[in-house]
Amino acid sequence: MKQPSRTLPRAIIISLVVTTILYMLVSTVAVLTVPPAELANSKAPLALVYQQATGQAPYFITAIGLAAVINGALIQIIMASRVLYGMSRQGWLPDVFGELHATTRTPLKTTLMLCSVILVAALWLPLLTLAEITSLFTLLVFAVVNLSLWRVKGREPYVADAPLFPRWMPLCGFLFSTLFILFQLWHWSQ
Repeated sequence: MKQPSRTLPRAIIISLVVTTILYMLVSTVAVLTVPPAELANSKAPLALVYQQATGQAPYFITAIGLAAVINGALIQIIMASRVLYGMSRQGWLPDVFGELHATTRTPLKTTLMLCSVILVAALWLPLLTLAEITSLFTLLVFAVVNLSLWRVKGREPYVADAPLFPRWMPLCGFLFSTLFILFQLWHWSQ
């Protein structure tokens, strides 16, 4: 990557803006196509929107949803295995999580262990519970990463060519992630 201190923040901001616009467009189309009460009662709201808009069975949108779920699971496995690898390399977890495969140079044992855990969870837990747990773990990672960034931003000297964002930004990310975690835990207790 050329000029990562410049292009990486831009890429993050662009992806957040594009994702937000896509979510807003999908939500707007859904609410304009199907009454909100029907959407709320549907077990597959986007399939219902597709069916209402096209008059066809929602096989196509179901296939897209299935591909998205599989892609999301693969990304979570890769992300989690790399987080465990990094924590092991820092001495926070046992060395087995930091071992790299000789040929692929990836944490293969960690990835296989996570695949096994996720497979058992996928077969054992209802989809909604699995999604809530995944969301909770993702928020926990975001909170810890933001808190770590806040701590790093307080260190001297600064790394050359690093973007100079204010120190309060990762603190806000930590606080918002923590609020979402607390809200999710409160919602589970109801």
